[in-house]
Amino acid sequence: MKKLPDFYRNLSIIARFTLIIVLAFILLTSSILFSASLYTKERLETYTEIVNSNNEQLLDKIDSYISDIINVTKIPLTYKENDTAYMTLLSDFNSFNDNSYDFQRQNEQIFGQIMTYKNEVNSCYIFNTSGEADYKVKYAIYSPFDPTGKEWFSQAVDLFGKPVLVDTYELENIVNKKLMPVYVFGVARSIVQLKTGSVIGILLVNTQTTYFERLCDDVKLSENQRVLVMHGDNCLFDSDGQYTAQALPSTSALKSIPEETSGVLFRLDVNHTDSYAASLTSDIHGLRVISVTPSSELLGGLTRIKLVNFLQLVFIVFIILLTAYFAIKQVVTPITLLSSMMKVAESGDFTAHLKLDTNNEVGMLAESYNSLIDRINSLIHEVYLEKINANELEFQMLQAQINPHFLYNTLESISMMATINDDDITADMASTLGSILRYSISNLNSPVSLGDEVNHIKEYIKLQEYRFKNQYRFEIDIPTNLYQIRTPKLILQPVVENAIYHGMSSVRSGGLIKVSARKVGSGILEIKVTDNGSGIPEDKLKNLNEYINEKNDLFNSIGLRNVNRRIKLFCGLDVGVIVKNEPGGGTGVMIIIRIED
Repeated sequence: MKKLPDFYRNLSIIARFTLIIVLAFILLTSSILFSASLYTKERLETYTEIVNSNNEQLLDKIDSYISDIINVTKIPLTYKENDTAYMTLLSDFNSFNDNSYDFQRQNEQIFGQIMTYKNEVNSCYIFNTSGEADYKVKYAIYSPFDPTGKEWFSQAVDLFGKPVLVDTYELENIVNKKLMPVYVFGVARSIVQLKTGSVIGILLVNTQTTYFERLCDDVKLSENQRVLVMHGDNCLFDSDGQYTAQALPSTSALKSIPEETSGVLFRLDVNHTDSYAASLTSDIHGLRVISVTPSSELLGGLTRIKLVNFLQLVFIVFIILLTAYFAIKQVVTPITLLSSMMKVAESGDFTAHLKLDTNNEVGMLAESYNSLIDRINSLIHEVYLEKINANELEFQMLQAQINPHFLYNTLESISMMATINDDDITADMASTLGSILRYSISNLNSPVSLGDEVNHIKEYIKLQEYRFKNQYRFEIDIPTNLYQIRTPKLILQPVVENAIYHGMSSVRSGGLIKVSARKVGSGILEIKVTDNGSGIPEDKLKNLNEYINEKNDLFNSIGLRNVNRRIKLFCGLDVGVIVKNEPGGGTGVMIIIRIED
């Protein structure tokens, strides 16, 4: 693995660029193939969902229609007009082939009632057990056919009144305008004479397969989609007309389609055409719908699109390679010259300049190199001045340290003189001020304990009490078990000072400033400084909090903003200072610090 990076580092720029283009070509080709795969998958998933839904709707309509036809075959059984007489006439027709006028008239009423109830019905037959029939057909017919050799006929007799679904067959002896075969499917039911307990007739109600054609046309998703309605191995209807009214041959690829494809498409070769098929079987009448769509139509010319995209990609990469070769050659030559000039500079000669007659990036690089050589010469002279300035800055920093120390040393001297002269108050004030000053200037950026902050604020409060006497009082409510917590330095004194000079500005007596602290949840310390002053107007309070978070510059005070900034630097951006009005009046300043548990 180590040899591969070494090999790449040693390649020339032209070789690297060529390698990158080849890799880009491979990646783009893979992307095209991957996108095509995703498109194919999404297209098939969408088609599967829709075709299964359509198959389900188609089966529901067919099942509903057949159930209606089964119901209308009960009409002779519930025929009320001269019920006994009609059964006698039917029995005579069965026994003696006596097709009397009264029998034909009552059959005509039954047939008319059936065809009125279901307009799709094509023909109705009343057979006796010998196969003789009285009938009504919407087309001209020479003579009825003999059903005695048909399986459905014997089944109807044997089932003794139960309906039998008749597979599609060609209705013979029909004369129609187009002189085309008429295919029908039907429902047959035997008519039983209850007195004798024997079958005396069979009713057959037929529907032309154009009914299936209309239903299938409604659910087709494309022109070349093929829909088959199956009853077992027999095809009731084939939208292509190939297998209508016959059993599927054992050699047909359609035989290999599972009865239930479980919501997925089944891929197969149908008549030398790559196709996708979905199948759904009804639980009501056992019918099955098969939908077959050629893959070329379903995927919408995806193969052609992939080929065109690939050829375009090859052409584009070739043009890029050709252009890149000449472009890189124009870059490599000046860079080689620049490399030679840099070797001259490495020897210590900072006077040689590179001249190129180009205004492109390489020309700019040459100008930058020349500027760099000039700058190096300048820096060699400036470094001495920098050393002088650094020494002067160090001196100023030492001087700045001397001044504060001189100040608090002087305060201590004043305190000693006041003690000698028996001025205890002045001595105490000078000593306290010296302690406050000493704490304030020592290691400001180093964290301190909360206990140090409490002691410092006590010194500050002691000094303020000399000035304001009994105008207000202070309370500190901080548990000693919190004293070891590390906090930024000088976060309490500016807040307390702000409470004295702003919160207590309108209070002449009875004032209270309270400092409290507690742990809130895991890893959070909440310090609160409250006063019982007049509070802050809401609009001014909103502006003040935005000022503290450096979102405006409407105030001149820097104390709270400084405390907020140092807390965020110390703990993180989600903590800091928040100012609120207290419910009972006055102002509360929340100091929120992230701590270690």
